[in-house]
Amino acid sequence: MHIKVNRQNFLTAVRIVEKSIKDNKIKPILSCVYAKVKDNKVYFTGTNLDTTIKTSIDVNEVIREGEVAFSPSIIDEYLKEIKDEFVVLRVENGNILFIETEDSTTEYDVFTTEDYPNTFENINLNENNFKFEMPSQELVEIFEKVLFSADTPDNIAMNCIRIESNNKTLNFVSTNTYRLTYLKKDVEKEINDFAVSVPADTISSIVKIVKGLDNELIKIYKEDAHLYFKYKETTIITKLIELRFPNYADILSNITYDKKLSINNETFTNLLKRVLIFSRSNMESKYSSTYQFKHSDNGESKLIISALNDIARINEELNISFEGEDLKISLNSKYLLEFIQNIPKEKELVLEFMYANSAVKVYEKDNENYIYILMPLALRD
Repeated sequence: MHIKVNRQNFLTAVRIVEKSIKDNKIKPILSCVYAKVKDNKVYFTGTNLDTTIKTSIDVNEVIREGEVAFSPSIIDEYLKEIKDEFVVLRVENGNILFIETEDSTTEYDVFTTEDYPNTFENINLNENNFKFEMPSQELVEIFEKVLFSADTPDNIAMNCIRIESNNKTLNFVSTNTYRLTYLKKDVEKEINDFAVSVPADTISSIVKIVKGLDNELIKIYKEDAHLYFKYKETTIITKLIELRFPNYADILSNITYDKKLSINNETFTNLLKRVLIFSRSNMESKYSSTYQFKHSDNGESKLIISALNDIARINEELNISFEGEDLKISLNSKYLLEFIQNIPKEKELVLEFMYANSAVKVYEKDNENYIYILMPLALRD
């Protein structure tokens, strides 16, 4: 391989595909970026075998076609420090990559390309398998609003975002059994028989890659056991999780409530941030706080939140709008904050309750397209 290429374009492509790469001591080739020069383009691949990212750039001059597998970290650091518009890359003897600028030459050990897995060498997506498309920033916003609940790396069935179609809507769901986040999104066309579990790691990679785009249109395809996210020259391919996802529809529809708190989101957010200072270092029950809802004889309602750790404690009291009988319940304040920070501060929040040991429902007032179900903690004296 011997080419002259735009430095920034090369660096951008490397940074895209390396989002799928993990350090792999057992199989070091999987810690590499694979690049192949063909037909005046460089085709890049990064993979961890579960998620594969592919992209390509044009080449200014091809002296010799070829391929190379290299560790990206040092090359990335070096290329971002130099100012040359173009650099020359050449591989000699199959084991050394030279990068030449106007006034320097650097050398890098490379890996045997024959060892690199043959991952989706020629992608030719069938339009019959097209499912839906969405502007990149809209997709990122949805994923960020749901991803935080998929924090179960040891439970593959739930370490994902579930995406299901229902006529002209898409449901995005995540859960770790202690909480469940549900988001419903209307789409322009009906999507038939679409229900997939996308690994949380893939979702994180997609967010990192497309967040800085100028609202490119992302097209989503499903072929066999893989989902494809495609825009311009970039394709992100992920294996789907085929284990059974919890029946979230029953969870959403079968829980009843008879108590309701209405509160300004900014007020509640600021309150939780103060409480977390004390509850985050509670050795017995991290992030737990006690919430008491009381009616006074004059008809007013109060919320009293308390939390403690080994050396300090907090008690905050707030006048509120609360419907139903008095209640005392223990909740994970960190979990609560992670959801409500995705709702505009000026909005009104609604929290619905039943008993001290039953689930809590949280949502923005007059908007049940984005719902949070949170399980309580054991009350402690």
